[in-house]
Amino acid sequence: MHRVTEFAPALTIGGSASRRGHVALALADSGAPYEDALANWENVAVYYAAIRSDGSGRVRALPGLRAPLLTYNLTEGDMSRLARALVHLGEVLLAAGATEMYPSVTGGVTARGLDDLVQWWDAMTRNRANLMTVHLTSSVRIGEDETRTGTDSFGRVWGFSNLRVNDASLLPDAPGVNPQGPVMAIAARNSDHFLAGS
Repeated sequence: MHRVTEFAPALTIGGSASRRGHVALALADSGAPYEDALANWENVAVYYAAIRSDGSGRVRALPGLRAPLLTYNLTEGDMSRLARALVHLGEVLLAAGATEMYPSVTGGVTARGLDDLVQWWDAMTRNRANLMTVHLTSSVRIGEDETRTGTDSFGRVWGFSNLRVNDASLLPDAPGVNPQGPVMAIAARNSDHFLAGS
């Protein structure tokens, strides 16, 4: 795995899990014919272009549905950063010896050289980009005002003595990096507070 932080904190690029299922999911997002690449998946790697977004989202429980509805609004700046991140990713991979690259953009050109990357920039639109997040944060606000927050400062859900939240949903904002460290720090702090009998 490699991670390029030259353009951080606005954007980062790096390697991701690349087992057969991950490769299939990534190739499906491209919308391009990928049967040959999937048949040769051991020689395919999944890479990402990530941004620190200025947008915001919501998590809503809807009557009759088991899973919540998540929505997110990207700003124009977000879209520009995504396009730039995707082009930088292509440049890095070509320099490293990549021979064929499939962007997560519906109808995006399969790039085999630098000239193809220019088309990626124009293809990065809200309707064509296939975006995802693996680090959803900030869905349960913490604080001491019960009217504005879901839990107290230590993750105890208001109105319950035996229910606590101790995950990335407590982070007040997306940190722009993998949130494992901050999540572990908050969970350790909250666990110590709980074990101390507070």
